[in-house]
Amino acid sequence: MHVNGAPIADPGPDQYQWAGGSGRTLVASDWHLGSFSSSVAEQLAQRFLEYARETGDRVVLNGDIFEGLFEPAEQAEAAHPVVRDMIAEMATRGQLLRLAGNHDPDVDRSLVIVDQPKIGRVLISHGHAVDSLHHSRLGHAGDAISRRMGHVAVVRGAARFAERAAKAIAGVAIEHVFQVRCRALVTQSKCVVGIFGHIHRRYLAPGDAYANAGYLSRTRLEYLVLSDGVMKLAQLELETGNS
Repeated sequence: MHVNGAPIADPGPDQYQWAGGSGRTLVASDWHLGSFSSSVAEQLAQRFLEYARETGDRVVLNGDIFEGLFEPAEQAEAAHPVVRDMIAEMATRGQLLRLAGNHDPDVDRSLVIVDQPKIGRVLISHGHAVDSLHHSRLGHAGDAISRRMGHVAVVRGAARFAERAAKAIAGVAIEHVFQVRCRALVTQSKCVVGIFGHIHRRYLAPGDAYANAGYLSRTRLEYLVLSDGVMKLAQLELETGNS
């Protein structure tokens, strides 16, 4: 499958389907947990997983959960052993699926289609595969430098500055193209809506086939809830609990 020239894994009948029960599905992405993360970020991630485990909600972690770009993925995961082990335990029980992002590309799955009762077929994918900047020579060069020297603070700072500068200069245009390509992927996959990550901006609008679950910031963990014919954005903050 190709979307505007970008190759996307074809969602086959078995490998990418997750048949739904009657419960809720929680979608979260872009935690970027690593040895450089704050203790608050770790607490929010742990609280989110504890909440889902207690309620029995299914969870899709939609890419960039651990920071495998600026440091080896094993090192990033080792810095958060409780979160790592909770993810593994919930995945083993069939309660959780983890999808690949551009910062943790070695995860087995790149997308999943969830059959959510009273909503229909929902495509979930990180979205980096349809990001034109990610597939450009500049994007490849930046990733190569980050993977080789991302452990150096000045390199991480320069990479984040460049990303912020690009968003400031052409952020609206870049986001528009990204959304157009994501909607095309939803159409090609014969789904009613797609939930993406990657751009760190949550989004949900009635009738729009594109949605974004948001990200883990310094103060809150954003996510999206699918339940009983309803999709809604939610967030977790340490002071207030789940919204």
